[in-house]
Amino acid sequence: MAQSEITASAPGRICLFGEHQDYLGLPVIAMAVDRRFRITYRPGAGSRFLIHTPDLPDRAAAELDIHAEEPRSNDDYCWGIARVLLEEGFRLPKGGELVFRSDIPFRAGCSSSSAMSAAWMRLLIEIGEHPDRASYVNHPERVARLVYRGEKELFQGSGGMMDQYSCYLGGLVYVFRRANESLEGAVEYGVEHLPCVPEDLILIDSGQPKDTQGVLSSVSGRARAAVESASRVWPDFRLDASTISEFDRHVSEEALPSVTRAIVRDHLINRDLCQRGLAMLRSTVVPEEMGTMLNEEHRILSQTLGVSTPRIDELQKLCNQSGALGGKINGSGGGGTLFTFAPGSVAAVQAALDEAGARHHKITLAPGARIEKPFVS
Repeated sequence: MAQSEITASAPGRICLFGEHQDYLGLPVIAMAVDRRFRITYRPGAGSRFLIHTPDLPDRAAAELDIHAEEPRSNDDYCWGIARVLLEEGFRLPKGGELVFRSDIPFRAGCSSSSAMSAAWMRLLIEIGEHPDRASYVNHPERVARLVYRGEKELFQGSGGMMDQYSCYLGGLVYVFRRANESLEGAVEYGVEHLPCVPEDLILIDSGQPKDTQGVLSSVSGRARAAVESASRVWPDFRLDASTISEFDRHVSEEALPSVTRAIVRDHLINRDLCQRGLAMLRSTVVPEEMGTMLNEEHRILSQTLGVSTPRIDELQKLCNQSGALGGKINGSGGGGTLFTFAPGSVAAVQAALDEAGARHHKITLAPGARIEKPFVS
């Protein structure tokens, strides 16, 4: 008997190093984790898709017209992803039923929306028609760029490229901006898959929902303004290349307000932490060093950028006191999740989190967007 439905999925992610750096054009290291967004499609007649969301409090079905001229809202990423594939020459079904399910913490910094976009992209490629469809299936980095286009470029989101690339590609990835841009002026990104995966990671949900775009817009605006101020003091300043010692020499404590100077200086430290993390994850994970680096990144995010919360800071401290080597807030901040690195101490840390009433999951590396249950003819 033919199977009448198909399921695609994509993972959530954590950011190990480079948090709040990608929108400044700097690299990031992200890891796809084993919490996934799944979309099941059942063919049907009609000119619209009917979307069921049984995991959400409001379970009313929503309609999606992927051939509409305009999106339904300013975050209609399903329309945006379909629009990109239509522009690529795909012929897509006009309707059917969709069931969206996810075990990724929602509005919590784990890229649940980008996982949805990645799963939707993979599903549409599978059920769509294109004379060169195999090239999309076999070249995931090309498609990750399309996810970025459909979710960010079409809607002018405040974030960078980390979410779309890590959710579509999966694994442990270093994503960086290439030196050259395309002929059309679009930014191009490179990806390096890293072999040394840290283990004994625990994802912790603070229970505090966050406003991703609001936080990103505010923090990124302050960061860009701070960098511009530093460049006025030192015209040769480059966030991607200037060293901390050069910055200290050319931009004195008297040259900028203390908060502005701290933002720029800590972005340089954050940049260097990402490069140290890259060297480590290319060769051998040194647990104590990695824990120290994660704690330092959390300090930057909490104290300088101000994107943490008292609850998240308390949980991070609790994990360290219970045997973890380090950890940090995950995602844009203002609530959401954090993760901790607890080699040899997972049980003790989980027991402490249980006592504190915090939801948590031990997480492992996960593959990227994929078809879980294909049609059977």
